[in-house]
Amino acid sequence: MHSEHSPVMGSVSQTPQEAIDRAVPDSSPATTPAPPDGGEASEAVSRFDLTTFLLLVICVVLAIYTLYFGRAVIIPLMVALLLKLVLSPVVSALSSLRLPEWAGAALVLTGVVAAVGYGIFALSSPAAEWVGKLPESVSNLEMHLKALKEPVAQMQKAEETISKLSDIGPRRSETVVVSPSGLGATILSETTNLAVELSATLVLLYFLLSSGDFFLRKLVTVLPRFGDKKQAVEIAQQVQSDISHYLFTITVINIALGVVVAGALYALGMPSPALWGTMAAILNFIPFLGHVVGFSVIGLVALMSFGDLEAARIPPAVYACVAFMEGQFITPAIVARRLTLNPVAVFVALIFWGWLWMIPGMLLAVPMLAVFKIFCDHIRPLKPIGEFLGH
Repeated sequence: MHSEHSPVMGSVSQTPQEAIDRAVPDSSPATTPAPPDGGEASEAVSRFDLTTFLLLVICVVLAIYTLYFGRAVIIPLMVALLLKLVLSPVVSALSSLRLPEWAGAALVLTGVVAAVGYGIFALSSPAAEWVGKLPESVSNLEMHLKALKEPVAQMQKAEETISKLSDIGPRRSETVVVSPSGLGATILSETTNLAVELSATLVLLYFLLSSGDFFLRKLVTVLPRFGDKKQAVEIAQQVQSDISHYLFTITVINIALGVVVAGALYALGMPSPALWGTMAAILNFIPFLGHVVGFSVIGLVALMSFGDLEAARIPPAVYACVAFMEGQFITPAIVARRLTLNPVAVFVALIFWGWLWMIPGMLLAVPMLAVFKIFCDHIRPLKPIGEFLGH
């Protein structure tokens, strides 16, 4: 059961708090220069505002380019930081049992890798079976969609006619050569990149879990002012508490959703219900778009599996009902008590990070938005932005 202060909160707040207590507030009187004349002041302010705005635009553009071209390094770092927030309470609980942090981090990480590896191994067989049956399933799907072939054929003929009318001049024949090894090379390259990123994420996650509050202690030591030290500890505590609670709760809800979907599809006679239940649980980490993709995939699988169109409508309808109940009632009732975000801001974050980092960006969009909102709530100039991001 999650409490308001997890074990990590205690370990994070003790040592940094000692550094804060040793700090002496800066009590030197502030001096303000005499303001210039009215006309000169307004002109200087206007030039300053324009310069600041242009510099801000340049910094935003450079940040977007950095996030895009550095995604191979930044994505593993962000994933490791978020997983650290989720797994730190477990490592702290093991530390309270006299187990060193490096041993607790290794034990927790080994358990997570073993669980994920077993899940991939168990689902690899039905996934490979579906890939093998895909050509036959597509032919069966074409038989069910014969009624749509005639309108599509007419549209294709109309398009060809328009293209012939707009084709002026001698026609040139173009030969496209497709390398048979191109697909295999692409798959091998993507698999290698994924393996490297996963390895980097696991190594970084181990060091973050085994270091405890080391980086927070260093941050408190480096900051010069007493107020900055106190603010850094408060932000770290709230980020740890809110984000770990949010990610843990969402993970439990998504697992429960996957179990319910798999059970419902099994009762309806759908093949490989565990595979589609796992897919539903993973897609549920992506708000809005995850339900749309899950509904479409289950609908296509049902259409390829059942010969009757009436029976093929039931599985996606059941999935839609379960997803609607989870999204509209269960998750808001549990998560909204601790962390509320503006749905418009969530949707914009999904579009932006999905465009920037594709699927990893959509999975990381909401947690990163929540962390940004916590920072805005604690930093005075950014409080209006935090108010807008809230529900």
